Amino acid sequence: MGEVTDKVEKVPKADKVHKKRKLQDVPELEIDVNAPEPASKKALRKAKKTKDAPAADDDQSKSKKPESEKTTDSTTDKRSDYGVWIGNLSFQTTKDDLRNFFVSNCTFTDATITRIHLPKGAEKFGRAQNRGFAYVDFSTEKALKEAMGLSEQLLTGRRVLIKDAKSFEGRPEKSQEQSNAGPAAKSGHPPSRRIFVGNLSFDVTKEGLEEHFAPCGTVDNVHVATFQDTGKCKGYAWVEFEEIASAEAAVRGFVLVKEDDEDEESDSSSNSETEKKHKKKQRKPRQHRVWVNMLLGRRLRMEFAEDATTRYNKRFGKGKPQSENAEENGDSEGQSWSKKPKQQVIDESRYSKETVQKLSGAIVESQGKKITFD
Repeated sequence: MGEVTDKVEKVPKADKVHKKRKLQDVPELEIDVNAPEPASKKALRKAKKTKDAPAADDDQSKSKKPESEKTTDSTTDKRSDYGVWIGNLSFQTTKDDLRNFFVSNCTFTDATITRIHLPKGAEKFGRAQNRGFAYVDFSTEKALKEAMGLSEQLLTGRRVLIKDAKSFEGRPEKSQEQSNAGPAAKSGHPPSRRIFVGNLSFDVTKEGLEEHFAPCGTVDNVHVATFQDTGKCKGYAWVEFEEIASAEAAVRGFVLVKEDDEDEESDSSSNSETEKKHKKKQRKPRQHRVWVNMLLGRRLRMEFAEDATTRYNKRFGKGKPQSENAEENGDSEGQSWSKKPKQQVIDESRYSKETVQKLSGAIVESQGKKITFD
């Protein structure tokens, strides 16, 4: 019996007939040629910055408020000369709690309180919290004195501390040395031409540090601490400048650089020489900051370094004062801080000569006899 196979002819894709969808009967779009051109994105951004965007008449009518409402809003949020600072608050205390606390314990009414400023803190467990203090303003001095008399009273289970908002008693006063020290207060060392730079990347080189601190001033020397085997940076270095002002700018983290003003030339007929001089006097020199506190994506830790000689003396014990034992013994050279271990003194009268040699660890020539066994 012969096998019967059905042959199917393949039709190429190009020969397939595509059915077109019929368009629905939709009215044609009408375009108003006389309509104004819509504003571009640039114009909208400019209008947003200058707040000149036109508002609709309905929005203006809604936003307008009567003068009576405006006066009441301004008085409630007004900061007066008679205010108190209240501290040691519970983080769940609200403005209503503060208002009820003062009204219930004082003779003045609710209208005497002109403002309550309760700074908000970070939310905890999804609940809003305050920062533990608030400012309350009153309209009269009598109310201020009454409010200050409520200090150490209980509010939501805590004894609050109430002080005059303009009084700064109790704060430690800064000395003139600390205020004038500036960046020196961070490091604890006096200002010097040499600074310590930490948190460096291992790929930092000496030339890279010189180029990085060039805006601060002329760099005299750069000493990079490196590993012995690879020669790469250990993560810290010392940079020495020619002037102390350059080192202070580096520790501060930025340098103020003056900008060159390139003004357009104006006609001599329109502006006289006197007007030009007057304009030059009024203009202030423009300055911009050049930051030097970042290098290779890492924030640097910079502080004034200790003097090289004092650091050397601390490490190797040079230049230390003479010890009391050296002065008593008459030793003019003194005794270094790195004391050597003293040898143990052994009383020879109590032990035999051989025992003393063993205890002291001395090398002695052998005096024994060779024993042989037949």
